[in-house]
Amino acid sequence: MMNEVEFLPERIRQQRARKRRLVRQGYLLAACGVALGMLTYVNALRIDRARAEKIALDERATHLSRQISMIPPLEQELAELLIKQRIEAELGSRADCTAVLAELCQIMPPNMVLTSLELKAVDFQVVDGGSTHRSARPVAAPAPAKASRTERRIRMVITGLAPTDVDVANFIGQLSASCVFEDVNMGYAKTRQFQDRLAREFQASCNLAR
Repeated sequence: MMNEVEFLPERIRQQRARKRRLVRQGYLLAACGVALGMLTYVNALRIDRARAEKIALDERATHLSRQISMIPPLEQELAELLIKQRIEAELGSRADCTAVLAELCQIMPPNMVLTSLELKAVDFQVVDGGSTHRSARPVAAPAPAKASRTERRIRMVITGLAPTDVDVANFIGQLSASCVFEDVNMGYAKTRQFQDRLAREFQASCNLAR
């Protein structure tokens, strides 16, 4: 085996060794640059993902804050609904007395006058899946059956004076056509003297609509 004999001067050999060393360092620097670039790219992706998650969390927090701010008015509305439910359960209607009077004034002709108006809660027997037994006169509810329940409604009884039976019939028709009153029934009609004139005294009853 023969050994290689280097005939080049020492200076050239050192230059070649330095060149090889610089090339290796260049490759290493390029590899480090590529690795650094990839690391920067990965970090940028992570930062973008974190920003997107932060935006989504901010939107959720805003939506949650909006929902939390709606809790007090919803609680107040719930309290009002519970009060209305209690009124409906105990009185049978949420109709305002002023609305009832306004409706009566609107449908009552000018030649007629009311002498009495009575509102009271009356119990009716309701059969589930059937109809409600209602009468023109308030009566005590019978003993409930297995598939029945007691329903409370506001019963209005009015007494008035009209010139003729035709006026009374027209007024009863107007009551029946109104959306405020239900189950209108005629009680009686009789002749009586009013301010030196003959008039028809009548009485009618109905339920207030829920």
